[in-house]
Amino acid sequence: MRILIVKLGALGDVLRTTPLLAALKGKYPGCHITWLVDKNCREVLTGNPLISRLLSSPEERHLLEDAAFDLAINLDKEEEALEAIAQARAVKKMGFGRSPDGTLCALDALSDYAYRLGIDDELKFKQNKKTYQEISFEQAGLSFKGEEYLFPLGDEDSAYAQGVLEELGLGSLKGAPLVGLNTGSGKRFAGKKLPVETCLELIERFYKEMKAAVLLLGGEEERERNQEIQKKSRCPVWDAGSHPIRRFAAIVRRCGLVVSGDTTAMHVAIAMEVPVVAYFASTCAAEIELYGRGRKIVSGISCAPCYKKACPVDEQCMKEMRADALFEAAKEVLADAGTRCVSRSGWSD
Repeated sequence: MRILIVKLGALGDVLRTTPLLAALKGKYPGCHITWLVDKNCREVLTGNPLISRLLSSPEERHLLEDAAFDLAINLDKEEEALEAIAQARAVKKMGFGRSPDGTLCALDALSDYAYRLGIDDELKFKQNKKTYQEISFEQAGLSFKGEEYLFPLGDEDSAYAQGVLEELGLGSLKGAPLVGLNTGSGKRFAGKKLPVETCLELIERFYKEMKAAVLLLGGEEERERNQEIQKKSRCPVWDAGSHPIRRFAAIVRRCGLVVSGDTTAMHVAIAMEVPVVAYFASTCAAEIELYGRGRKIVSGISCAPCYKKACPVDEQCMKEMRADALFEAAKEVLADAGTRCVSRSGWSD
């Protein structure tokens, strides 16, 4: 059985599609899986033991011309993904494609619900209770049974993370949690980033009430913001800096808890099986699967969710996201996790 998965991006979306791999292997033992992914998202799939062949789009998409598949599944609506699934030679095609008139469509009845989510705001914003995993599994003709993200890291990634934390003076914490506070949000949607003042209040409460070490998470886009937070904080706080995705994941794996909006960092924490407090406003909380290891804090503002890139009300949803609600949720999550002071990497409690 030869299977093609087309899921190009973004990083978080690619990561949360990896649970499909185990389910496909279970349904089709011995199957050969090819995955077409954007070049800038390739690293989250590199070394995945359940992927037989990894192709980067657009550079390697032409290689599909010489391949034949029994099943091709496209889970993206972008033009390049639609072109790829149209180009693929497969006995059966599922997911999203183009109708005869060239418009986006569901290739079969199993993807009709996912298609309608993209055109019916009432269904997507108010009615839907299915997670992304449940929806994507349906598109592939599968039933989601709690399959986890699959993002294996190497020993070199773990060693790198240890080196970063040792350089920060956080190499061997005992008796207090290491809390990762993701401060960024990307640029795709507004309403996913806490105000600096809220971050500062959270840092103070974690430090004073839990004696926690707070590690600021982010990438290049958060460099100045994290420096500002560190400078303004009245309590000790550490900046993790910017790192390639696999090494960033290894650092996240060392946390006992991550607080984040609906971002790549949240998905990385889920993949690393780190407890999460995730807050939502512009995007739909129902679609996120936390695997029983976290809490969701959802904005009650009337215009949320909105999926807008630019906010007409100056991201009031984030200004109203209360630090005490996030902190109380964090305490509950840590209690549920046995107040895990260290992560799976081997720090002692």
